[in-house]
Amino acid sequence: MFLHALLLLCAFPPSSAKGRLREFHILHYRSLIKSAVEECTRNYTNLVTVYDREDDIELSTQLDKLFKRNVIESPTGWIGAYLGRCSKKWSNGDEVNENITKNIKKDCANECCATMLTNGDWYLNTCNLSKPFLCYEQEAGRASYNYVYIDVKKTWFEAQLYCREKHVDLVSIRNEKENEQVKIKLQKTCWIGLLEDGVKWSDEGQSAYRKWTNEDLPNKGHVYMSAFANWTVDIQESNKFYPICYKSFIYVSPGHMSWEKALDHCNTQNNTAGLLRIESEDDQIETERELKRQKISGPVWIGLRQSRLFGFWIWSNGLQLGPWTNWKEGSAPEHQISEHCGAMEKVNGQYKWSDKDCRSAFRVLCEGK
Repeated sequence: MFLHALLLLCAFPPSSAKGRLREFHILHYRSLIKSAVEECTRNYTNLVTVYDREDDIELSTQLDKLFKRNVIESPTGWIGAYLGRCSKKWSNGDEVNENITKNIKKDCANECCATMLTNGDWYLNTCNLSKPFLCYEQEAGRASYNYVYIDVKKTWFEAQLYCREKHVDLVSIRNEKENEQVKIKLQKTCWIGLLEDGVKWSDEGQSAYRKWTNEDLPNKGHVYMSAFANWTVDIQESNKFYPICYKSFIYVSPGHMSWEKALDHCNTQNNTAGLLRIESEDDQIETERELKRQKISGPVWIGLRQSRLFGFWIWSNGLQLGPWTNWKEGSAPEHQISEHCGAMEKVNGQYKWSDKDCRSAFRVLCEGK
């Protein structure tokens, strides 16, 4: 026990990871992948899932700092990715509708990216080909996407980065209606957001971000990263690297309860500090990742409550709503016709805030300590 506690004290102090609801922790001792997973799940949440370029840069920077301070001997660390059986996933983490992907044609090996032809057919190609692509945007209060055709040739991963920086992401297609809407936008064969590869994440996170060193990916192996370098697949299973863990501050209750009981539940648990507040778009994104990871479509209670007398909405700890909100209808429900407690639920594939009867029994999102 003493040795275990001592090792924990050696962990690098937490660094903010895109907001306040997730922290990265780089441990200062090398371990085999099995031990790395056990250590991260025992004392944090899991090995880190890397969702985007910002995560990758943050982790690379922290590894480099530790290396330059001689805290670690090499700037290399385990992340939560491993290669196994191939499966399809959307770039933004949307669920894949097998009914619209089952007939897709394929001309690639271990890592494949989808194009849509002008006739509406889909085709899986090698991801390093250069093609135009489709991004999407979302408007407040609308469940549908706005599609943006980009007539510039890029590889699939370059297109993904462009869409995430300029818009929201590469387009995902969840049903036949959306397939027809996307088809109308096409001018040439172009990339869409579907990726097929063997990457799974230790925490079952839904991330399609990749940064490979390997030109030809092996069929299996765990993944490690280096500071300011690409990811490498370890096929030997005998190498030791520094575990990169993360801690989530979003707690999802296993049971269902009313909003009032949820408030008491989150305030009295040893590992929670009240109902979840979503103060920014970063908080919203992190919450969506957690719900997708646990395959929860909602509704789930969050810390929103409406004044029955004045009609304004506040967080359960008394904080006012900030300028950023994510209401299902684009704005807060009207006082006289609304329910009085706030929840998050999936509406046409998007997680939105909504008003619910406070007596309804849902699962609960708490803020972790």
